Amino acid sequence: MAFDGNFVHALLGELDSLRSGKINKIQQMDDTSMIFKVRAQGANHNLLISAHPMYARFHLTKHKYEFPFDPPMFLRVARKHLEGGIIETIRQVGNDRRVEMHIQSRNELGDPIRRILILEIMGRHSNIIITDADYIIQDGIKHLTPNNNSRTIMPGFPYSAPPTEPKLNPRTADIESVTAHIDFNRGKIGRQILHNVEGFSPLFVKEVEYLAGYFTTETIVPAIKEAMHQAEEIKPVLYTDGDSEIFYFTPLSHLGAPDATYDSLSGLMDDYYHDRYRKSLIRQKAQDYVHLIEREYDRTERKIEKLKADLAEAEKMDEYQKYGELLTAYMHQVKPYDESIEVIDYYTDEPLIIPLDKNRTASENAQRYYKMYNKLKTRESSAATQLERSYEDIRYLSSLLHQMESISTQEEVEEIREELGEQGIIKNNRRQPKKKKHKIQLHPYRTTNGLDVLVGKNNKQNDYLTSKKAQNNHLWFHTKDIPGSHVVILHTEGEIEEQDILDAAMIAAYHSKARDSESVPVDFTKVRHVHKVSGAKPGFVTYTDQQTVNVTPDRGKVMKMAQPEA
Repeated sequence: MAFDGNFVHALLGELDSLRSGKINKIQQMDDTSMIFKVRAQGANHNLLISAHPMYARFHLTKHKYEFPFDPPMFLRVARKHLEGGIIETIRQVGNDRRVEMHIQSRNELGDPIRRILILEIMGRHSNIIITDADYIIQDGIKHLTPNNNSRTIMPGFPYSAPPTEPKLNPRTADIESVTAHIDFNRGKIGRQILHNVEGFSPLFVKEVEYLAGYFTTETIVPAIKEAMHQAEEIKPVLYTDGDSEIFYFTPLSHLGAPDATYDSLSGLMDDYYHDRYRKSLIRQKAQDYVHLIEREYDRTERKIEKLKADLAEAEKMDEYQKYGELLTAYMHQVKPYDESIEVIDYYTDEPLIIPLDKNRTASENAQRYYKMYNKLKTRESSAATQLERSYEDIRYLSSLLHQMESISTQEEVEEIREELGEQGIIKNNRRQPKKKKHKIQLHPYRTTNGLDVLVGKNNKQNDYLTSKKAQNNHLWFHTKDIPGSHVVILHTEGEIEEQDILDAAMIAAYHSKARDSESVPVDFTKVRHVHKVSGAKPGFVTYTDQQTVNVTPDRGKVMKMAQPEA
């Protein structure tokens, strides 16, 4: 993305429709983001304003958000000063990523007052600030104290702009003067442009460089003018490059043809940010469960080390049994208070020294060794069984951690929570009324030749897909010896072509822990050959009659095969 000063300039032109609009209601979704419900030009608008460290922005939104029951302090201040107010102007400060919304409102006595809502979009330093007409701060969504900051954002303090070096505003200054600030002998011309021109992003400078061909004293000014001229065309675009996406308010020549275009900048940003914000919020909610799983994983690893130590000690049990037998045979040779005795080992015909407890009789020493033998024999059997279960637990917890990485919906969080309760990792609150079970949602794909494919992203979905949804003749896929999703091709008539098998295998590899690996082995077989073992952990199955293919996950191709979820 490139939410730079040029983008802000274009976006404000689109939001000009909010001028003279009335702020009917203000709501706050989280610690950094708010919704202003504005009535303007005979229509209702939802203006989203966010100071999120990763997703700072402002735009109109059509998505619905959840709001906490208890309004935070900043929201109370915003409602007090801004609700019921009329938006007079929304203006950009210079060509920077700072915006001021001037609002005519009334105080508790009904007297007219003027308030300014300031939005600073500066990555992790982003902020939303309310001041009066004289720029005295009423409150900020993030407080900055003078102890460790160059400026203070606290109620009662005068507002001061973020400390930045003076730059040329390309919309008001003479572009020809840019060359006076560029040292062509120093190189890195693009970086120098960023340091000297306000509102330019690295993405926009790349466009300037592409138009210039090569930065020289003759090409730099015409290239900037040409790029600014092209930027007058507001045509929201989205570019996709592998795992990354870039949006901008106008097409960029150096990126070629865009992958998608939008009717409005708000529509573009609404789509781009909402999915990321929703996933971020869901992962934040799921983080507590991640910590629980990690804690259980660490506990199980420590248990495995202890069991290994028990098994290592159990290797001495045959020695203790021999000591008991030989002491019984040579009991007459043991003298009181002996600390050891040397006997002939009739198994090897070699001399053997047996340690003794001098405070015990020969018979008691023999019985002690027999007890130690029986104890270690019992411990060995128990430790071996527990070790096998612990390894199974490790594999299970590892698969859960993998599933938590790809969690994307609140329903999936709930499914994980239910599973953790069923496995005893967390305690279910019996007083809390049981929630109505939701319908398990599987994730649909379609192969190159049009065959439908379903994917389970967690153990509950995997069990439902393999045991209930899939038919015996359907083809089932899973990464070989690697935690991952169950994948099924929903096709029973005729042979399945090799390309469809490779597509389904790639989907399985992509939804596995080996997503970033190459040549991932994927097993496939008929569903009839897949069996759930009684008493096994959720999502665990055994299968036979499988074949194996090796594929390299390609996110772009997998995303093209993804279908809208019902």
